[in-house]
Amino acid sequence: MHIHLDIVGGIAGDMFCSAMLDAFPELETPLRTFLSSLAIFKKYQLEIKATRQKEILGKQFIVLKNHQAIEDTQHLILTPLKDQSHAIIKNRLISDQHEHYSWQEILTKLEQIKANDKIYQCAKAIYTILAKAESEVHGITLENIGLHEVGADDAIIDIIAAAFLITQSNVSSWSCSALPWGQGTIKCAHGTLPVPAPATLKILTNFQWTYDDEIGERITPTGAAILAWIMQHCSGSINGTLIKSGYGCGNRSFKQKPNIVRANVFTTKPQTDLEHDSVYIIQCDIDDMTAENLAISEDKLRSSSGVIDLVSQQIKGKKGRWMNRIEILCQPDKLTDICHQLFTETTTLGVRYWQVKRSKLPREQITINVAQQSWPVKIATRPNHNFTAKLESDCVQLLQTSYAERQNIKYKIELSALNTYTEQLSHHEKPNEKEIKS
Repeated sequence: MHIHLDIVGGIAGDMFCSAMLDAFPELETPLRTFLSSLAIFKKYQLEIKATRQKEILGKQFIVLKNHQAIEDTQHLILTPLKDQSHAIIKNRLISDQHEHYSWQEILTKLEQIKANDKIYQCAKAIYTILAKAESEVHGITLENIGLHEVGADDAIIDIIAAAFLITQSNVSSWSCSALPWGQGTIKCAHGTLPVPAPATLKILTNFQWTYDDEIGERITPTGAAILAWIMQHCSGSINGTLIKSGYGCGNRSFKQKPNIVRANVFTTKPQTDLEHDSVYIIQCDIDDMTAENLAISEDKLRSSSGVIDLVSQQIKGKKGRWMNRIEILCQPDKLTDICHQLFTETTTLGVRYWQVKRSKLPREQITINVAQQSWPVKIATRPNHNFTAKLESDCVQLLQTSYAERQNIKYKIELSALNTYTEQLSHHEKPNEKEIKS
């Protein structure tokens, strides 16, 4: 299933949830049950109601406190924790008659949903995108970010609800329209600024934008973080049959257009049972490092967080020189870190990078016991619903045997893993414990 988001009026956390609930009304009761089980939600209420924007019927997702809609007077919910002399401090404090949460306290609150790992990981990643952007705007670390209590709880509930709807809707890929820039100014925690907010710009770098005549903020930092996460991890293109659309309504009204986000749901063909995401390719050419030094640098780069793969090939460059072209596949959120490390570990003076989409087969890492030894095996599901098994090559490398013997052992382990795995699946017992005994 694929969802294309039309960002008509704009997007915020509550508007995204509204659109998803309008498209998937069957998820409303499970969402209410899930939220009501959380300690953070005990002093809040949830209202999901039908409403209209420019005569378009949609839904509105509203978090209430004492049965009143939450209105956070500070636009940026994340601000530096400071004492009276404006020195940044790390401890919890009271200022401006608002209690603040530290970043660690926010993570503790998110751990309330840790029992459901998919929802927890999604919510944590979205909130981290938001918090990192705010910390970079302020030029401080995450540990020194403070969050206004009301705004923090509202954002946490929006993000947890969004993570629930993302994971429970079983959508395999997402796409979105160009984003409306808006015009005018917003009142933030540290003064009046032009729209979009600084954190929103930081999060949505490399997204396409468009300009219209509507006044006001169109994309909130929370909405931006949700968009950034789904497009980083599950981006794709429209390819299938439109089956329904959901409309999420915002609070404000515009002169020319409805303040809505529209979620268009498409069914996709069976052969697209693939996982989709976006990664970055980073590339540079080096002609002035020895093979010995370059090999050391490449090993360091390969072990860096966010590096998926690194390949190097010889090419002939300017002045007829032989040079090495390094190409790195990296996670989107690590692009800047990897570029910095390339400049640190090599002699290159510049790098090229671009974002690419990729499709991956669903795979599962299992452990199989053969000959009183544990072996990690990767099981991949092919589009025709056949399975293939691959023993980790590092395990084979450790065997003190000949090539022929190693290949024979490898074949037996992979065959044993496949047979046991498919046998358990045929009995509707998917091996959740990640261990199969043979």
